[in-house]
Amino acid sequence: MTTAAPKTSKTAEYIRKQIDKSSLKQKQISEALGFKTPNLITMIKQGSIKIPLYLIPKLAEVLKVDPAKLLSMALKEYNPDTYAAVKSVFGYPITEVEAKILEKVQEVASYSDIETSEELQSYLDKLDSKLK
Repeated sequence: MTTAAPKTSKTAEYIRKQIDKSSLKQKQISEALGFKTPNLITMIKQGSIKIPLYLIPKLAEVLKVDPAKLLSMALKEYNPDTYAAVKSVFGYPITEVEAKILEKVQEVASYSDIETSEELQSYLDKLDSKLK
């Protein structure tokens, strides 16, 4: 009988990759987050504990990653119902990369004359064909 490997947390995997890419030691990261021991960073990287959501902005700052991306990823994985509620009130969270892409689209694309859902769909279809 073969047992499947435990499913890796996408958030933990992302954090692990970002820590590995950084020049920081786990002790430096743990101190920046207010942890008394770097063992908690190891446990977060392994997915055995979740990064507390309130620490995500600080962790993102320390790792120099987009806080919206990290928070969205963690919230969606850790608390999908809360993520859905936040999304229903505030809309989709937008990352720094997405904001920059949207700025470029706004610079080059004219969509001020779109007034109906049909015109919007036509515009989106044209945009989609240009992106392919």
